[in-house]
Formats: sequence, C-alpha cells, structure tokens
Amino acid sequence: MWLLFAILSFVLLLILIWQRIQHKKLEREINYITDRLTSLSITSENGFVLIPTDYDSIKKLGAVLNTLLQDFYTKRVEFEQSQKAMAQVLTNISHDIRTPLTVLKGNSEMLSSITNDPAMPENVHVMADKIARKADDLILTINDYFTMSKITSGDLPIQLKKENISRLCHDTILDYYDLLEQKQFEVDIQMPDTPVYACTDHEALQRILKNLIDNAIRHGGDGKYISLRLTTSKGKSIIEIEDHGTGMSLQQQKQIFTRNYTTARKTSGSGLGLAISKRLAAQIGAELEVYSIQNERTIFSIILKS
Repeated sequence: MWLLFAILSFVLLLILIWQRIQHKKLEREINYITDRLTSLSITSENGFVLIPTDYDSIKKLGAVLNTLLQDFYTKRVEFEQSQKAMAQVLTNISHDIRTPLTVLKGNSEMLSSITNDPAMPENVHVMADKIARKADDLILTINDYFTMSKITSGDLPIQLKKENISRLCHDTILDYYDLLEQKQFEVDIQMPDTPVYACTDHEALQRILKNLIDNAIRHGGDGKYISLRLTTSKGKSIIEIEDHGTGMSLQQQKQIFTRNYTTARKTSGSGLGLAISKRLAAQIGAELEVYSIQNERTIFSIILKS
C-alpha cells in the first residue's frame, strides 16, 4: 500500500514538474511575442513574429498576427505613397499659384500708390488698400502650404552647424522694429553679454522665430507687449517669445501645434504657422513648448542643444 502511494506521489510529482516546465515554456513564448511586437512598434521595421512552438494555439496566434502585420505594412506603404503624392500636389499647386500672386501683389501695390492721390475718392483708396492686404495674406498662406508640403515630403533641406544664436535673434527682432513701433508695442529684449552658440539650421530656426513673433503680434496684440529672451541652462540654449495677450486655455495649449488649428477667427490665418514651427523644431533637434495663462501671458520656448 505504501509502495503504491509512493509510486502515485512520484508520478504526480513528475506531472507537476512537467506542467511547470510547459507553463514556463508557454510563458517564454508569450513574452517573446509581446517583446517582438513592442520592438516592431518602436523600430518601425517590417518584421514578423517567428517562433518555433509545439502549441497549436501559439501557432495559430502567430499566423494571425503575421497576417495582420502584413496587412498593416501594405497599408502603411500605401499611406506613405499617398502622403507623398498629396505633398507633391500641394507643392505643384503652391508653385503654380505663387507666380500669378506675385503679379497680383505688384499691381495691388501700384493701385494702392495711385489711390493715395487726395483727388481719389476715399472708398477707392480703402478698396485698394484692402486688395493689397488680402494679397499679402494670400501670399503668406500659400507660402505656409508650400513649406508644409516640403516638410511632409522630406524635401526641405536642413543643414545643422554651429550658429550664433544671439545674432540671429537680434537680427530677426530688428526686422519687426518698424511694425512694432507702428503698433506701439513695448519691446523687451534680454540677451547675454557674450554670444550664445548652438548647433542648428539658420533658416529653419529663423523661420520658427518669425512664426512665433508673428503669432505674438497677431494674437497678443491687445497687450501691446512682446519680449524676446535668450538664456542658457545645463548645456541648452533657450529662446522665449512672450506676449501679454488673451492667452490660451489648457485645451488650446494641447492643440496649438496641430495643423490648421487656430485660436483666431476662421477668416484669420492658415493655422499652419505653429504646426510648421513644431515640425521644423523636430528636424533641427530642438523642442518647442508653450506656457500660457489666460488674459495674462503666453510664452513660447525654443530649447536648443548648445
């Protein structure tokens, strides 16, 4: 009796050990599948789940996952091709529209100059001035779409090299001197006494700065204040553009860098300026952040590696 009990106990122990081994094996295979899928999502490589297994359920799971992965890769290629095609279409359209717009702008300036004659009726001068301003708005919008299409298609050249950020900030804000004086802005410029250098693309960074300054003038105009600050901290150069306009809610701050999103009325701006700035910042290895308190201040920060 005791012998039979011992044999049964030994058999049960072997079964338990075998089940434990099988459980560990199954756990390893499931962990492999999980790690493999995680790796594929991070690296964006076109890989598959390949695992030798004795479990039919794991074989079926792997087959289904590989089918889904193949469908996903096919759809991704189609999407990328479609995206590039659309970007090229936008580029072509923008290019075709820019030429007649240049002619329109030139003629609108001449018309505006002619209507400045005191002998001209006031309403004629107003209409000519409106045509000139709308031509400017249209040119800016087309240029924004042209830039966005080049960024999306990967055709925008970026050359990273050591740049004098102090000089770039100084020269950029000076371009707005007449406009800011005309609009009676208080301008606060704060820069270190010694030049600050960072590895960046000059044109891309200047485009970001101009977009942020334009945004501060357009949306923070009620505060009649703009500040440009350049500081360094922990191996990073930080450029801040601050205005004292209406500010943004937390929800608006989360969406502000989204393409075609704007806090202004629908007829004002393309909603591309900040989206372009965000993408350009990513391409030059910088961070672009926003901090805002409604009806108090808004600060956009460009964070560069020194």
